[in-house]
Amino acid sequence: MRAVSRAAFRAQDNTRAPREPAAASKPSAYAHATTLKPMVDFVPPPPFALPSELPFTRQALDAADALFPYSQEHSLEQVTRLRAQGFTPDEIANILSLVKARTRALSKFGDRARTMFLTEHGAQQATRPVVAAEHAAVFARAGVRSVADMGCGIGADSLEFARASLATVSVELDPLTASFAAANLADFSDSRVVVGDVTNFNPESFRDGNGKVVQGIWLDPARRDLTGVVKSRTERIFDPEAYSPPLSFVVDLARTGMPMGVKLGPGMPHEAIARPEDIRSEANPHPRVTAQWVEHEGSLVELVLWFNALAQEGVARTVTVLRQEATGQAEDKGLRIHKTTLRSPYSAEQVTPVDEKQTRVPSPGEYLYEPSGAVVRAHLVQELAQELGANLIDPHLAYLTAAKAVQSPLAQCYEVLEEIPVHEKQLKKWVRERGFTALTIKKRGVDLVPEKMRATLLAGGAGKKSGKKAAKNQGYNPATLVFTRVGFGQQARRIGWHVRPVDFSDSAQVSSSDTKNSVV
Repeated sequence: MRAVSRAAFRAQDNTRAPREPAAASKPSAYAHATTLKPMVDFVPPPPFALPSELPFTRQALDAADALFPYSQEHSLEQVTRLRAQGFTPDEIANILSLVKARTRALSKFGDRARTMFLTEHGAQQATRPVVAAEHAAVFARAGVRSVADMGCGIGADSLEFARASLATVSVELDPLTASFAAANLADFSDSRVVVGDVTNFNPESFRDGNGKVVQGIWLDPARRDLTGVVKSRTERIFDPEAYSPPLSFVVDLARTGMPMGVKLGPGMPHEAIARPEDIRSEANPHPRVTAQWVEHEGSLVELVLWFNALAQEGVARTVTVLRQEATGQAEDKGLRIHKTTLRSPYSAEQVTPVDEKQTRVPSPGEYLYEPSGAVVRAHLVQELAQELGANLIDPHLAYLTAAKAVQSPLAQCYEVLEEIPVHEKQLKKWVRERGFTALTIKKRGVDLVPEKMRATLLAGGAGKKSGKKAAKNQGYNPATLVFTRVGFGQQARRIGWHVRPVDFSDSAQVSSSDTKNSVV
C-alpha cells in the first residue's frame, strides 16, 4: 500500500507528517483497525486506487483512546505521558491531532466521535448524522440499492448509506482522508473506498463490491479553497463553477439519467440551480429536478439538488426542517426526529410577486412571524403565509402577520405588544423608562446594526435611575425589538415593534400547523 505523503497529512490541519510504522512491528490487532477486510479482493476501476494504511500503530490508537477527551489545560501532561510511553514527536503530534478532532466532533457525532478517524477539517465539513440519514432515506425510497459517494471526506454520508443497507463505493481525492473513511466504514461488508478524482467517474463501468454497476450517485463538491498549505482562515466559494468538481460536471452526469443527489451551500443563487430542461437528453427524456433546503436544529445546513428518480415528482422547491426530541424510551434509543416540509411545484422565477394590496402591518395583540432561514433561502415565504393563514408585511421582506398564533417549526411566532419609536433619542428614552437590561434586536430591510443599536440604547440605562422605580427594575429584564421597512420608494417608512416570543406549551389561544409535520 502507498505511504501517506507529508503534504497530504499537513493538508488536514495536522502540523506534522505521520511516521509510517515498520510492517514487522504491527501487532495483529492493527489490521482490524486500519483496513477494510472486504476490500482485499476488490479491484477498483482504473484510474482509481485502494486507500493507504492509517498513519497509526495499534499502540498509538490505544494512547489516543486513553487521552480522550482532549483537554488544553492538561496538554503538557499528556505530551509528557506520551513521551514516557516511547512515542516520537511525530507520533505524539498525530495522536493529539486525532484526539482534538474527535473531541471537537462530539457536538456533531455524539459518542461515535470517540472511535472515529477524523481530521479537524474533515469533521467540520462532514454532514451531520441526522441529515445524512435523510439523504440515505431518499435513495432507499426510490429503490436505489447502491450508491457512489463522490467526494466522501471522512465518510459521514457513506456511514448512513451503509446503515440503510445500501452498497456503497466511496471516492476521495486525498489519500489520507480516504484511509480515514475506510477505517470508519470497516464494519460494513458492502462498503468500499477508493482514491481518485471524481471527474474520472464512468457511470457505465463503476461497480460496487458485488460486481454490479452502481445505481445512484451522491456528490459533495468541495466548497472551500484548501489548495496548498492549510490556512488558519478559509473563504467560502460561491461561484458554482469554482466548486470541485464544477456544477457543469454534475449537470453532465445528470443528463445520463442516473438518480443523483448533490450537496451544495444553502446560499447558492436560484438562477444557478439546474432546471429539468438543462438535463434533458436522449438518454434522459423525462428529467426531474428538486431543490431541497435543509435546516437542522435551527441551522440552515445545506442545499441538495435531487435529480431524476430521486427528485420529487411535481416539486421544484422544498424545505425540510429536522428537529430532534428526547423520548426517554429505550426502544427508540431515546431520540425522535421530527421532519417538517414545505413544497412548491414552481421555481422561484415562476412565482408571481405578492400584490401590495394583500400586505398589512400587525396591530398590538396580533402576531408576527419570522420564517426560518430555510424558508427564506428557498423563497417559500408566500407558501408559508398560505400555510399559516398569514399576510406578508411587505412584498419584498420575510415577515408575516396574522390575527392568530399558529405553531410551526417553519417560523418563530411573536406576540406584538406595542409599536415603538424608531428615532434613536425617543427609542432610548422608551427603553430607559421600562428598565430593560437586555435587548434582542431583529431587522429586515432597514439600515441598522443590531449590536451597535443595542449598545447605544442600553448605555446609561436602568442602572442610573434611583428610588423605588430603580429598585423595581433591578435584575434581568429582557425585551425583543423588531424593525422593518414597509412600502417602497417615497412611500417607504420604518416601523418598529416590541414583541414577545409565543410560548405554545401552556397557551389555550393558539393553534398548531402540523399537517405537513411528520415523525421519522
